[in-house]
Amino acid sequence: MRIKWFLAWIFIYPLFKALTGVQIEGRVPKKGPVILAPNHVSFLDPPLVGVTAFREIHFLAKPGLFTGSKFFAWLIDKYNAISLEGTGGVRKAIRLLRRGNAVVIFPEGTRSRKKEMLPFHQGVGYLAINFEVPVIPIYITNSNKRVVSLVLRFNELKIKFGKLIHPHGYKKTRKDFARFSERIREEVLKLK
Repeated sequence: MRIKWFLAWIFIYPLFKALTGVQIEGRVPKKGPVILAPNHVSFLDPPLVGVTAFREIHFLAKPGLFTGSKFFAWLIDKYNAISLEGTGGVRKAIRLLRRGNAVVIFPEGTRSRKKEMLPFHQGVGYLAINFEVPVIPIYITNSNKRVVSLVLRFNELKIKFGKLIHPHGYKKTRKDFARFSERIREEVLKLK
């Protein structure tokens, strides 16, 4: 773990915990390649996954996040956000997974503004099956609530890390990428 991640965990996690009382269930393996696949309802989701995974992780991010504020673009770049513009981001994620890193993919592709989870894109299935990387389904509860309601504990912020799901038995076909992605979606919903 690089020093910036260690320092972020030492300083930001206790602050996050004190302010929101976030409840964590399950764990992320400390070593080895893994894809983290959370539901996505709030801007709070990436930092929440980042401070509760307790290991350095990399995030696949929409290109639009890098075009607004220069400070924000610099910040997310420093904390391992990878733009999905073109094919460079996916190639970088593949290199990271081959080196044993953890990569976060929000399989819905965007934040869900509804009360139900959006369909999952096939990218999570593609990466998991092609590169034989397990996936951890993750369900985040109440991150879309107002910050004041989390601080005052009117709503309980929770993150549940599921068990590793290996892509054994799936073929390198679009059909199986879709099937495996749907399986991950079902596992995320089971954590609700």
